[in-house]
Amino acid sequence: MPGFEFKRLNHLIIIYRVVQIILVMLLLFMAYHFQQLFVLIGKPGQFINSFIVAVISQMILLYPAYLLSRRDAKMEIESCALGVSVETLVAIRKKRLLSDLLKFCILIFFITFVAMAPDAKKSTGAPLVLSTCIFSFLLISLTYFHGFNFCAKKQIKQIN
Repeated sequence: MPGFEFKRLNHLIIIYRVVQIILVMLLLFMAYHFQQLFVLIGKPGQFINSFIVAVISQMILLYPAYLLSRRDAKMEIESCALGVSVETLVAIRKKRLLSDLLKFCILIFFITFVAMAPDAKKSTGAPLVLSTCIFSFLLISLTYFHGFNFCAKKQIKQIN
């Protein structure tokens, strides 16, 4: 069984933990902002509706996000092995590129969806759609980062 060097992976886990904290703070800030916006337009009940829809969409996408994070954690563990052949490193690099491309496409989808949404002055449902989309993106991102950290720590513990 080859040895492993987890220094880089441990740094990545710490970075992802900081990103999770920042995303939670952003989620709280956006929730406060949208709650105030819904109160200003006279529809405070839409805040709860948008958050419920965001949680439901996060629950639907929980398993795919977990599978992606588990796959990424497995790739990182494989890359931490000492004495890995060049062919294996090339294969891991290709998997990383495909995974990063998928994550980039998801990010572009959410950015495009939010950017293409109509202005709140043109449509009364725009704040509801925007808040749901932003909440969904933040919750799904939190799910991915939490799943990656969980899977990586679990695999490190199994190896050690």
